[in-house]
Amino acid sequence: MHFNRMVARLEELQTSLGKQVEERTRLLRATNEMAKASSSILDPDDLLKRVITLFTEQFDYYYAAIYLLAPGEKWAELKEATGEAGKVLMQNRHRLEITGKSMVAGCIRDRSPRISQNTSEERQRVENPLLPYTRSEVAMPLIAGERVVGALNVQSTRAADFGLAVIETMQNIDRKSTRLN
Repeated sequence: MHFNRMVARLEELQTSLGKQVEERTRLLRATNEMAKASSSILDPDDLLKRVITLFTEQFDYYYAAIYLLAPGEKWAELKEATGEAGKVLMQNRHRLEITGKSMVAGCIRDRSPRISQNTSEERQRVENPLLPYTRSEVAMPLIAGERVVGALNVQSTRAADFGLAVIETMQNIDRKSTRLN
């Protein structure tokens, strides 16, 4: 009986490790796709569009956006976003005040990622009526040299959807695609 339990547990571990390897492989593939786009697309606007599209395609997220700091650095202006909500926000020239309580503003001010694994419990977050299905969210500062130039914002319909491996991958992508400005 003990032997059978041990064999069952080993099979579970093997399955778990196999899934982890698959996930890491998928993340590595996504990073490589982003790096390839970053190094081959010369026009910054085309690069923004491609990076955001790849992000939602490769990671299967609900919404992704890139904000860049406006001159004077009082506002983060939406430069590219996905989905219908993104189209509407871009048409309305959406922007966020850096002194505001949005996750994007906070990550830019603090120069560090903001992660909410459960948005219903997050105090430093602004609800957007165009994105009602958001259950977890991450905002990552985009840093070029020593300067914050903007932020990457990603939202998911799944709670606790941003594990350590995904966040590390986002940071690697950020480092490889800082020619966004």
